[in-house]
Amino acid sequence: MKFDETLTLMNKDDEVLSFFVDYLNKKVVFNKKLKHFDKAPYKLLHTDDVNLALTRFFNLRRISESRRDYEQIMQATGSKNSLELALKKHALSLSDHFWIKREGENLKYKDINFFTNKWDDSFAKAVLHGNYEALKNCDINVPDVVTPGWGVKGWICEDVPKLYKLGIHEESSDECLAEVLVSRVGRRLLNKEEVTDYELRKVGDKYASVSPVMINYDEELVALSNVLPAEMYSLYLAKSHDKNLDKKFFEKTKAFGMPELFQFFVKLSVLRSLCFVSDLHFENVSLIKDLKTNKFRVAPMYDFGGAFGSSRSGKELLSNPNKGLYLLIYFMFSNLDPNWDYSWYDPRKLAGVEDEIREIFSKSEFYSEELIERIIAVYQMQKESLDKVAKCYNQ
Repeated sequence: MKFDETLTLMNKDDEVLSFFVDYLNKKVVFNKKLKHFDKAPYKLLHTDDVNLALTRFFNLRRISESRRDYEQIMQATGSKNSLELALKKHALSLSDHFWIKREGENLKYKDINFFTNKWDDSFAKAVLHGNYEALKNCDINVPDVVTPGWGVKGWICEDVPKLYKLGIHEESSDECLAEVLVSRVGRRLLNKEEVTDYELRKVGDKYASVSPVMINYDEELVALSNVLPAEMYSLYLAKSHDKNLDKKFFEKTKAFGMPELFQFFVKLSVLRSLCFVSDLHFENVSLIKDLKTNKFRVAPMYDFGGAFGSSRSGKELLSNPNKGLYLLIYFMFSNLDPNWDYSWYDPRKLAGVEDEIREIFSKSEFYSEELIERIIAVYQMQKESLDKVAKCYNQ
């Protein structure tokens, strides 16, 4: 196989490994370990297939080819694909401290990282406003080109870096409205460090959900899929379709060695049930690693895609209700065990959520008053179910 380039993966100023790149075929191939391989991404240190782990690492370092503006970005930046775009500069992220160094480059991490240095955020502003022609003149040395996911998004330099996210689909910035609403519900019930604080901002004539950077200079965000055993991941993916698997998944979580992770999933399940969040997977659940102590803690809950029926399929369901609507939503989002610890749950803190639902969704052209009341009815059904389960525990 012919390779275009040999690059070095760095962790801050430490050389981790070298790898080959085939841009046309979107391939990265491991070459050799370097002096500080012990500081490689977590998955690379805990795998028998280094090439597969390296590929997955870089898959999370480039924009999704399913993103609705993918072709416009490729054309404007003169890139064959998202891998070439991500590696044109240094593949710097605001989720960790890994970056790419080319042969002969004399660079120090302190001079180029985005945690302590600002960047030209005109790239993000152009993308968020749909001005793709302007990208031809933008600096692509930005964290935006290594931000995965389907939604249109970009990092803006503010008091702290802020991630602006539009909807996944052209007509669905309503998902941003819902994400902010879930954040508000979560921050009513839980401690502020347990749920990401999403703000609602206007970008042109659309809405964006806006959140701050999640880690600091001495931390790394590690997706849970890179840490938990594959069996637990499979159980988690299947359990929403088979309630009998819930108990087995939670038993394994309790035995995992992080007691706080078990309670995190209890609270996440409650929030998912209340707000019928449809896009929760292990890339949207993470741990934060302290690079000085190598200890992990659970990251705040984030990325509440499709909540409150705001996804395309959710809208279709709400727009064409039938007798099975409430039973379907109840079955999908009410996997709550009366044996869990609900001592933290205070239903009084949810007083007035119905008014917040009306206030948020009234900003959308799609949601009529009838549809909003339908969402509220489903929310109230879910809350009543939760109240009964939590009451059983507290008795």
